[in-house]
Amino acid sequence: MATVLAEAIFGHLARRSDDAIVTICAAREGQVDQALSGAWLREAAYARAAALVASFDPAEGPLALAMPCGADFVVTLFGALHAGFTVVPVALPRPGAQTGRFNGIIESCKPVAILCTSGLTARLQAARQGAESEAAIPVLDLTQLKSGRATSRFPIASARPVVLQYTSGSTRAPRGVVLHAENILDNAALVSATWGQDSRSVVLNWAPHFHDMGLMGILYPILFGGVTHLLDPFHMVQRPHRWLSLISEKKATISGGPAFAFAHCLQNVREEQCEGLDLSSWQTAYCGAEPVPTELLEAFRERFVPYGFNPRALFATYGLAEFTLMAAGTNTVSADKAVNVVPDGCEGVEPCTISEDVRADLRIVDPDARCQVADGTAGEIWMRGPSVAHGYFNDEAETEATFAAVLPDEEGNWLRTGDIAVRENDRLYVIGRLKDLLLANGRKISAPEVEWLAAEQQPELNAMAAAAVMLDGMTTGKAALFIELRRRGSKIEADEARKRIRQAVMGAWSIDLVDIRFFRTGSLPRTSSGKIQRRLVANAIRNGEIGGELV
Repeated sequence: MATVLAEAIFGHLARRSDDAIVTICAAREGQVDQALSGAWLREAAYARAAALVASFDPAEGPLALAMPCGADFVVTLFGALHAGFTVVPVALPRPGAQTGRFNGIIESCKPVAILCTSGLTARLQAARQGAESEAAIPVLDLTQLKSGRATSRFPIASARPVVLQYTSGSTRAPRGVVLHAENILDNAALVSATWGQDSRSVVLNWAPHFHDMGLMGILYPILFGGVTHLLDPFHMVQRPHRWLSLISEKKATISGGPAFAFAHCLQNVREEQCEGLDLSSWQTAYCGAEPVPTELLEAFRERFVPYGFNPRALFATYGLAEFTLMAAGTNTVSADKAVNVVPDGCEGVEPCTISEDVRADLRIVDPDARCQVADGTAGEIWMRGPSVAHGYFNDEAETEATFAAVLPDEEGNWLRTGDIAVRENDRLYVIGRLKDLLLANGRKISAPEVEWLAAEQQPELNAMAAAAVMLDGMTTGKAALFIELRRRGSKIEADEARKRIRQAVMGAWSIDLVDIRFFRTGSLPRTSSGKIQRRLVANAIRNGEIGGELV
């Protein structure tokens, strides 16, 4: 029931009336944070819910929230859930940037309105003018909502989803994952049990609030009784030392993000910025990507141990929107002491530990034969359980293909994740995406493996900002590599670098990189979570739509 989630959230707000349970962190040290108590949030959300119900009918469609991270977003999120709306968090389109993703989401979910904060209506209206189908969807800021009478009474429960979480679109157009209250409550409980989160937990969340990691990073601390500090993702990217300094200042126990965030700290946090840093409170440092490089985690541990960081706090995680969020990964020492050998093809990949709660509902499957494979063999991750979402919004064909897979001699439907991994007892080595494989002489090689090896040949290259892609679907053994420099202003001898990269990749996998191009930092298209969109990169380069290429 849709109201179950809202009741859980507001029950916690009532129990922690006098406590600052959400803090909006200032961009810079010395500026004033905005602390929001349980009582203030509860009353503000009741008032926002009344205004939303007076302005729109939840039964007529979802409500798109296009606003920056801050108190207005949190209040509107809680208010919309209280009022029974299906919420669609969307990223604000940047001025002058392409608006295809924004308009694609709006055209997909057809919301009753696009709601923003003051001063943003003109930007959103301009973005909508570029839509292929300019449907008459109102764009309103919060000041334009009608007034209504606030009430603590929850509406009659409905079968509507609570959130449409649009995927990051790393291998395809973004799709609206349908999440119901039980999905979020179950996954929050899984995170709490796996990571030991409770009322003593202090979360520092900087992930984008329109992304599953950022959105659940707002909801989950409320649900397990902790407190959360929110940092605007733009401020973290601009000043990565701010992330670490806030963990130190707030005594945060849990914080993390995609792999690029840890690499960003290693590359851009200067030693003088670490003066006075105390990371000893950081007990749970989760790193998510497909795959997570072992070398990256080792480098981060070594760099920040002198500042109190516990090396065991950092671990690889695996998750996806179709499973609500977290599926595997913990810093608990593996129960299986016998597994010391890294499976073939998993060298350099940090494994995720599969918790007991997930172990029975995870399989590694041959994606073509649709049968389970043995431990140590690569295959597609299939999952089931209450965290599995209810499909893709208004897309029956993809819902059937992704959420209704069947295994011989196994009951029920399975979620096909599209991710390739090797399982070794309770360890899961996620090595790439099914659609991001390179083919050579009958072998399947994950694109990240090629990207990492290429970057090792030239220190100025960034393996976390690269795209290795097949030239076409018919020719094996030939591929292209597009990769950014680590830092702005870096220079390389391009011809010599190409020669070393081509030789290394050919020697490792007999893949001929017939096209290698280098780009300035930030040139290649990324998803909302910072991942490089490999197929979009390839198409954009063919069409001449990417700048920043270096000779």
